[in-house]
Amino acid sequence: MRRLVVASGGGGDALGAVMTRRASHPDVDVAILTYAWERLRVDPLPGPRCASDFSGLQPLGGLNARILPSTTVNPPSGSTLSRLARSIETPLLLLDPTQGAVGIRAQVREIIELADVEKVSLVDVGGDAVARGDEAELMSPLADMLVIAACSGLDVPTELVVAGPGLDGELAASAVLERIRSLGGRRTATLGPRDVEAVRAILEWHPTEATALLAAAAAGHRGTVELRGEGATVALTDESADVYVTDLRDVHEGSLLALLLPETRSLIEVEDVVRGVRGTSEIDYERRRLERLHREEGRPSRADLTARAAAYVDDAGRRGIDFLTCRRIAEAIKAPGIEAAELRERLRSVQPGHEAFPLWSTRRRTNLDG
Repeated sequence: MRRLVVASGGGGDALGAVMTRRASHPDVDVAILTYAWERLRVDPLPGPRCASDFSGLQPLGGLNARILPSTTVNPPSGSTLSRLARSIETPLLLLDPTQGAVGIRAQVREIIELADVEKVSLVDVGGDAVARGDEAELMSPLADMLVIAACSGLDVPTELVVAGPGLDGELAASAVLERIRSLGGRRTATLGPRDVEAVRAILEWHPTEATALLAAAAAGHRGTVELRGEGATVALTDESADVYVTDLRDVHEGSLLALLLPETRSLIEVEDVVRGVRGTSEIDYERRRLERLHREEGRPSRADLTARAAAYVDDAGRRGIDFLTCRRIAEAIKAPGIEAAELRERLRSVQPGHEAFPLWSTRRRTNLDG
């Protein structure tokens, strides 16, 4: 079948869609539609970018645009999407939330018509998309709930694909699996090393955290991983590389938040709905986080950076942590803007044998333990 993929949370889920491609065989992906919504270490502006924030987009119909390798983002915005477009074969299209669910629905319907799409798959790494929307542990429901609301009434079969239950550090894996089962979902595949090879070169530079954990699980790493922020943890288990599929109608009907969004016509309206349910939105969080980043100290010297990173890895090991994400190390040593490749290079110089790509191990690894 000719399939349109919608990356429900942005660039990390777009990369997750590439990883799970073999699991959807024999579907043919005509395009990946994704938010331009990056972390503040990439984009200094809170929230998602829209079409007017880019130069060199290739128009597709009247409502859509393709992100090309030559597309540039207008300063001060930042984006990794052009680089991602250079690295994957599937066309990458820009999902623009500025017109709310009504606008996204119109975008998707246009693509369905132009590309003879027979099925739409929303892809979410971690599984917070199956949440009701009122769970206290949720941190970023807006992006997922908005596309669920926008795509719930399409005229072609529409599904939600969840890869790596619990790996986004929001809902626990057990809660995600319980919700999937209650919604009638089913496990369709387990990712392995071959799926990691499809995205390995991209993970060398891409800032995604959840999809890095999915790749780590698929590569065979097992243990406790410390993530972003205040040091949330997730466990890499034999279930962490599993892929599940659920009918999107059931997901939509089971969501308190997504049910309130289908008729929204602006991002401001979407934020107001989310605040009404949760008291705040993930864009509010980014605004507050940006203020804190402005107060943080400047980047340390290379020698200081290396010493801080190694000390933090050692401390995490003493606390029972098996692996760290590059983002967690960077935040902990007060260098949130450092590239993952440079951070790994610095750590290799003082902790040889600790690399567990795309993570960093708190202990020296051998050929026997991978």
